[in-house]
Amino acid sequence: PLQINTQSSASLESEVSRPSRTKVNSGESNQRKTSDESHERVMTGEEIFSKYNSAVFMIFNSNEISGCQGSGFFISPDGLAVSNYHVFKGFTKGAEIIKLNDGSTYKIKEVLGHGDMSGNGPDYNDFFVFVVDLKGARVNSIPIAKSLAHVGQKAYAIGSPLGLENTFSSGEISQIRDQISVPIDHGSSGGVLLNQYGEAIGITSAGMESSANLNFAIDIHETDYLIN
Repeated sequence: PLQINTQSSASLESEVSRPSRTKVNSGESNQRKTSDESHERVMTGEEIFSKYNSAVFMIFNSNEISGCQGSGFFISPDGLAVSNYHVFKGFTKGAEIIKLNDGSTYKIKEVLGHGDMSGNGPDYNDFFVFVVDLKGARVNSIPIAKSLAHVGQKAYAIGSPLGLENTFSSGEISQIRDQISVPIDHGSSGGVLLNQYGEAIGITSAGMESSANLNFAIDIHETDYLIN
């Protein structure tokens, strides 16, 4: 996951946290390049929000006992999407409402897979990959980063904390750590974390109440085996 440190409403500092099995040895020839080695054009925060705001959506789930609201985002124009597993866990398929920023609503067509939330070790991954039933429509989508995030890298987040639809924050990757799982502001779960090239590097997932205001997100590459 990615750890996010919000020092003010306009600042978000992120820390990438990955299970140990996803770490890459710097001596390996097949290591992904860091994003600064990419040849993509660096975008401003304003450009990133303007271009990808419509690719992020709200999720509403409910049953006879409880309900929840989270976020998600499209990674392909035909409806392939990503969120957090805990936004869906315990709810029946068909009870969900996927609400785009233009007000249109949809259902899930197919669940491709999700992470294992049975423990807090290296196999704990709070992600959920699914296809939205767009009825033939096409949507805006966010490309997945081809390279790993790294400390000091600029990062941007779009989500819906406390139901505030598609709120935008910015900051930096502060450190790479092992994954933890704690709640964050209601509604932010499943939002996107992007790099300075407008590529998805994480799924916002958890926060920690402290003076440093630390938060976390899942490394987007944890979903590679489901989307590739």
